[in-house]
Amino acid sequence: MKYTQNLPASFAVPCDITDAHLKLARELELKVLLWLLRHNGTRELSELAAWLGKSEEMLVEAAQYWVNKGVLKIAEPVEAATAASALSTKHLALSTNLPPARPTQQQILTRTHEDDNLRALFAEADKLLGRTLGYDGQCTLLMLHDHYGLPCEVIPMLLHYAKQVGKTNTAYWQAVGKDWAQRGIATLEQAAEQIEQLKANFDLWNALKARTGIAAPRPTDKQHAMLRKWTSDWKFGLDMIAAAYDEAAERTGKVSFSYMNKVLENWHAAGITTVEQAAAAQAKFTQERKAKPKQSKQTMQSGGFATSYDMNAFVQSTLEVPVWEGNKQ
Repeated sequence: MKYTQNLPASFAVPCDITDAHLKLARELELKVLLWLLRHNGTRELSELAAWLGKSEEMLVEAAQYWVNKGVLKIAEPVEAATAASALSTKHLALSTNLPPARPTQQQILTRTHEDDNLRALFAEADKLLGRTLGYDGQCTLLMLHDHYGLPCEVIPMLLHYAKQVGKTNTAYWQAVGKDWAQRGIATLEQAAEQIEQLKANFDLWNALKARTGIAAPRPTDKQHAMLRKWTSDWKFGLDMIAAAYDEAAERTGKVSFSYMNKVLENWHAAGITTVEQAAAAQAKFTQERKAKPKQSKQTMQSGGFATSYDMNAFVQSTLEVPVWEGNKQ
């Protein structure tokens, strides 16, 4: 017998829940997850406990099943001394590692009917694009909010930035939104900081293009992450990044951001912060390598022949990035 949906309101449930957990999860665990999905972190587990006639401790234990499975994550830290019963839905959120389920058109209509903020978000997106958002756009924005947990007031900032850089496709919205969610971007201030970082990355990319001849018009998502790490975490400027580019090009004969990343990582670990320090370290490295005595010929006992070099050392030297020592204080 087949059944069709006959409900006035609905909400999205990721397919992985039924595909991987329906047989394994207990009844109370399923009820807790459905409650969390339905209210998207806006209601307390104590309310569900009272409604079901269960203790809140039991519901926390049930929620922990989904945390262990990677479906839920702890969205806010809880003090160790906090009793288990104090844990509420505000501490839990859907894991961004779980593939999002695309909502149906009916689910989108239902959500916008019950949530004024979503209606305002869709209206602002229409105005920004100069056209009707359409199903794909509405679906993506709803997933950014309901699945990844981005607040409705943050998403328009993402859309404005995407338009500025000519990225109005939904795949870009989802990629950036997922990245923001994974890094806990939840306020207007945090979103503004991320946009400034992205703009700085583009400025750096254009400067690097002019300096090195890189042809790509903009960095990939992976390259964006590297640029953010080089500038924000390791505090390297254009000169040092260009020097790493030159090092990579000289040793590999091509543009290799992975090699550049390794060079900059070594410089960062060694405390090298200027091109002069890098050049001095490289000169020292080269001098020390030349100063090493050449290996004498060794007779291979098993084969009965001699060789004047260590093949393993030669192969290793062609693969490794040299670790610069720098000038230690």
